[in-house]
Amino acid sequence: MSSLLPSTLRAIRHRHPTFTSIHRHTRYTHSTSTAKHTAQPDPIEWLPLPRSVSPRKALMLLSLPIPPKHWPSHLEMASPLLASASAQLKGKGIAVNAIYDGIGTQPTFEKEESYEARVFWPDGHSRVYDKLDSRILSSDSLLSDLEYTSKSLDVMDSEGKGVREILVCTHGSRDCRCSDRGDPLVDALREEIVRRGVEEKVKVREIAHVGGHKYAANIILLPSLDMLSNLTLEHAPSIISHVLSPTPPTQSKLWAHWRGRYGLTEEEQAQVWERINPDNDKTAVRQGTPAGGIEREEVELKFKTFEGELKVVRAKVGSNLLDVGKENDLPSLEGVCGGNLECATCHLYLPSSPSSGSAPISEPTEEEDDMLGYALGYRDGESRLGCQIPVTKELGEWCKNGGVIGLPRF
Repeated sequence: MSSLLPSTLRAIRHRHPTFTSIHRHTRYTHSTSTAKHTAQPDPIEWLPLPRSVSPRKALMLLSLPIPPKHWPSHLEMASPLLASASAQLKGKGIAVNAIYDGIGTQPTFEKEESYEARVFWPDGHSRVYDKLDSRILSSDSLLSDLEYTSKSLDVMDSEGKGVREILVCTHGSRDCRCSDRGDPLVDALREEIVRRGVEEKVKVREIAHVGGHKYAANIILLPSLDMLSNLTLEHAPSIISHVLSPTPPTQSKLWAHWRGRYGLTEEEQAQVWERINPDNDKTAVRQGTPAGGIEREEVELKFKTFEGELKVVRAKVGSNLLDVGKENDLPSLEGVCGGNLECATCHLYLPSSPSSGSAPISEPTEEEDDMLGYALGYRDGESRLGCQIPVTKELGEWCKNGGVIGLPRF
C-alpha cells in the first residue's frame, strides 16, 4: 500500500469508500486482547484545537433505540425524521443530532419514526418532547418553543439543575477513530461513575458525529453544551470531577481540551476562550474570512439546488462559500465543524461550464481531498468543500459568464 502515490490513494478512497476505513484502521484500531476499557489507540497525534464550534443557538437531541454499532455513516440517509429535523430547524439556528442512552437494541429504523427529543440552550434552559414525529416537528407549539433566546452567562456558570450528562461520540462507521477512542472512554467513564457512587448525578450517553474525527475522542457536556476534545480513557476521572464541580481554568488542566460551546457565536466563543486561557489569544480563523471592520467588495454568485432551483446571491470578496451559504440560508451547506476542515457537510459542486470553463479556484489540499472521502454524492473533478473556497472577483466573473455552483441533496 505504501508504494501507491498519494493521488492514487485518494482516488481509490473516493471510488471505494470502504478503503478509507481499512486504511485508517491499520493505524487506529485498538487491541481486543484485554479488557475493552484499557485499550489505547496507537499512535495518537494530538492536533491543535479550534476554539469554536459551528454557531448554533441550541442543540436538539433525538434518542434513538438503535445502538451505535448499527448506525450508518450518515444517519440522515436512514432516518427521514432526523433529516427533516436537521433541514427544518437549520434556519432557526438549532443543531440536531442523535444519541443512544442504552435503551433499545433494534438494528434498523422503523418506517414510522417517533423518538424522545430534548432541546438544550447554553443558559440551562431545556425542553423535552416525549414523542417527536413528523407532525409535531412542524407544529406551531414546537416552533414557538424554539424561539427562546438564551440569557448571557459567565464562562464558569452552569444553571442547569439535576443530572449532568456526558455525550461521547462513538460513531465508528463515520470514522473509526470515534469508536476506537470513544468506546474505551465510555467504559472508563461508567466505571468511574460507579466507583464514586454518583450514578444518579452523572449519565454517560453516546452521540453521533459531532465533527472533528481527528480530535477524537470528542465529548459534549450537558447542560453547559461545552465540547471537549483530544481525550482518552485516562481523562475519565478528571471529566467526572469537572462535570460534578466545574473548576477555574487555573485549577483544572481539562480546560485545555475545550473546543467550543454550542449556543454561542464565534465571537462569544472567542471571549470564552480568552477567559479560559488569557495568555493565548489565538482562536480559530476560517480560511477566507478576513478580519472584521474592513469594507469588502461584493460579487454575484449563482447556486443551483438539488431540486434545480437557481439562487443568485451577493457575496463579499474574501469570505468563503460556506459563509455565503449560511448568510443566505442556502440548503445543504451545513458546516457542522464550523468551517475548520473537520467534516464534509459544506460539500458542493464546481463543474466546468461550456461558456465559462473551469472554476477559477486552486486545487484541493491533501487534507481537503481526504475529507471529501466522506462527502455524499462525491463527483470526481467537481466536489469541493465550501469552507475552503474563497470568494474572489474571478469567481464572480465565472458565474457571470455562465458558471453555476451546485448544491447536493445532503
